[in-house]
Amino acid sequence: MEIFYPVERLFANPRIFFAIANYLEGPDGETLKEAFYELMEYGFGEYENPDEIEFVAEEVCFSIDPEDGTLQMTLDTGIASILKPMEGEMRAQITNDHEMAATSAIYDRLITAIVEANPAFEGNIALCSPPTPGNSYLRSEDGERFEGAFHLLTDPESQYAFNVDIIDVNKDILKATYKPI
Repeated sequence: MEIFYPVERLFANPRIFFAIANYLEGPDGETLKEAFYELMEYGFGEYENPDEIEFVAEEVCFSIDPEDGTLQMTLDTGIASILKPMEGEMRAQITNDHEMAATSAIYDRLITAIVEANPAFEGNIALCSPPTPGNSYLRSEDGERFEGAFHLLTDPESQYAFNVDIIDVNKDILKATYKPI
């Protein structure tokens, strides 16, 4: 189950977090709200001049796995947070800056490879599930490729499965293929 929502609307009315939490039957609205704000504020400490700080994300996807209750928040910039239930609580799956940096870098490379395969996707795709430690950063079992799905930002119902093959790891050459789901 998933919900796509404009970031601007969430900032304008934080009560929406409670409606999303109720709909997804996942973590409570306050936990969801706090995790969202932490995700949006990621990287602010890197700015020396506060006048340069700005929000880049325009859309967020909230998705929950009904089997284990894992909730994932993914911004259209590729940054994501995963909350897992642990003894009645939710905990983030990305736990440090290194994991966040790896997730963001891999997300960016995957998007770039997919856009290289079809330039018409430029600025109009987001991965359905970001690469995180919990999903082995979307690496295949043999480690030769990345596998996952993406959707169009203009039409979230249009989803595609993708494979991004690692052609040359030293030269960072990737080749993407995709097909509609």
